Amino acid sequence: MDFEKLRLYRNIKNNFANLLGIKLSKISEGYAKAEMDVKTELLNPIGSLHGGCLYTIADIAGGAAASSYGVHVTTIDGNFHYLRAGINTKKLFATTTEIKRGKKILVYSISVTDQDDVELAVGIFSFMSIGKPIELS
Repeated sequence: MDFEKLRLYRNIKNNFANLLGIKLSKISEGYAKAEMDVKTELLNPIGSLHGGCLYTIADIAGGAAASSYGVHVTTIDGNFHYLRAGINTKKLFATTTEIKRGKKILVYSISVTDQDDVELAVGIFSFMSIGKPIELS
């Protein structure tokens, strides 16, 4: 698998991630890291980063890690815990750790941190392989 081509492919093809400004910065077998600059438009009424952004960057990073084996995947579950409010957050990072790689189901632990490496949220996400190879040409 050409991981750089996969990273570029996923960055180009993910319209929702592009809308929010989420980019994959690294991908390798069973691993991915995503990042996002925080804009004023992403803040909730109390001035903290909207929780949906934290969940979304985690889901995108997990999906990228699960797809690193060359097959399209879809999210089937996400158990997410918000640990701290994203107040004064300027940048987000989501980093994956592979828990299980099965024939159909892949499970990842995902940590979401801010620019100061403060952990804002953690989650366990499950993905299912849909059996369709990713064509990078």
